[in-house]
Amino acid sequence: MFGFSRKSTGVRFPLDPFAMWPNHASRISGLGHGTQSSHDNVVFHTAYLSFGSGWLTFDIELDALVATSGTLSLTILELSDRRSSAAVVKRQSVSLPKVATATGTVSVSIAIRARDDASYAVCGRIRDETDARASAIRVFSDREKDDSLLERKVEQARTTIFAAVSPMTDADPLVVATPATLATPRSQMCTAAQFDEPDYARWLTRINRPMHRHRKQWEHVFICRTFEAMNALKGPARALGFGCGMEPIPAAIAAYDIFVTASDLPVGDARAENWRYSAQLLVSLDDLRDPGICPNDLFDQRVELQPIDMTAIPAERRDYDMCWSSCALEHLGSIDAGLTFIERSLDTLKPGGVAVHTTELNLTSDTTTVDSGGTVLFRRPDIEGLARRLRALGHYVAPITFDMGEQPEDRHIDTPPYTADSHLKLALDRYVSTSFGLVIRKAGG
Repeated sequence: MFGFSRKSTGVRFPLDPFAMWPNHASRISGLGHGTQSSHDNVVFHTAYLSFGSGWLTFDIELDALVATSGTLSLTILELSDRRSSAAVVKRQSVSLPKVATATGTVSVSIAIRARDDASYAVCGRIRDETDARASAIRVFSDREKDDSLLERKVEQARTTIFAAVSPMTDADPLVVATPATLATPRSQMCTAAQFDEPDYARWLTRINRPMHRHRKQWEHVFICRTFEAMNALKGPARALGFGCGMEPIPAAIAAYDIFVTASDLPVGDARAENWRYSAQLLVSLDDLRDPGICPNDLFDQRVELQPIDMTAIPAERRDYDMCWSSCALEHLGSIDAGLTFIERSLDTLKPGGVAVHTTELNLTSDTTTVDSGGTVLFRRPDIEGLARRLRALGHYVAPITFDMGEQPEDRHIDTPPYTADSHLKLALDRYVSTSFGLVIRKAGG
């Protein structure tokens, strides 16, 4: 055992070393899941988790480590509502050549006294040149993660942030205190009750999918059902999908005598590599083909594939009757970029055209959030502010309900590596997030 360690409890709980950047390669050769990394010096980075108060030890194990150069810097990072970004609470350096063992296991420990109002991650970085390689890495904590902090934040948000109704006018409220339903879809978040509605079962049949109580499936059903409720699924018409990946929506819409342009990042775009590695990048129409949704002959007539960068929508993409995106706009780099995309997506529509976009909604704070990086979390003020701007321009924004649901599933928070059968709300850093759908009809229709 190398490095400082308090007396261990003797119990160890495994953590995912690559939870923060699951598709990136590690700076130590042989580790990680990708071929390249935008974080070139990172060896590993766990997710931010809460452990309660008291001593907390992280153990890092490397198998068959070989190195003639390089220094591993281990850092414990703390996130709390006291700060807007992560703070370093402990740092420790390890000379890799000194501990390298080609046939055994190197074990390093680093410990802190944890707080019950904060979450922690352990990160390893290489601060200099290295030729290090290893066959495996494992990270453990000697305390089990404690989800009560996130649960308390969600319950607080339920009664404060999302309980308020802030009308735009008495006649046309912007935010309404009504349940989120598929029978009458509004701008709303994913809740457990919607999975039990007849409209959900009906649309599962149309998209040829088995029931999975997962927010991503809810997004697909919500988008299709909302188009139906807005009377948009009446051909002949044209639809444009952004960041489609492998979703069933293009085929489902094409079955309604609608010509569909399905789009995703160009294959050669560097930003597309992570999505391609995880099999989420749309590269061929065959990725969308499903005869159980739309017969092949009709699919071939009605669906086209076009590379589109959501941050630079081509000017020729105009006069569509509807457009959509399913949890794509939070990956554009910042909150501002996502909001700008929503506004510019309306340029692709005819007057009266319908846009439905789903994204990540922060359920624990309406002030602090993840506002830049690979995945950002939109807050209630971000959603309301955009809706007010769009309404001021004459567009219709479906009334917003911040109903969070009242079933036990609505209170369950899935945590990395996100394996729960029921996945409606999840922990991202120190926040809890869920899917939210925004519904817009362009002015002039």
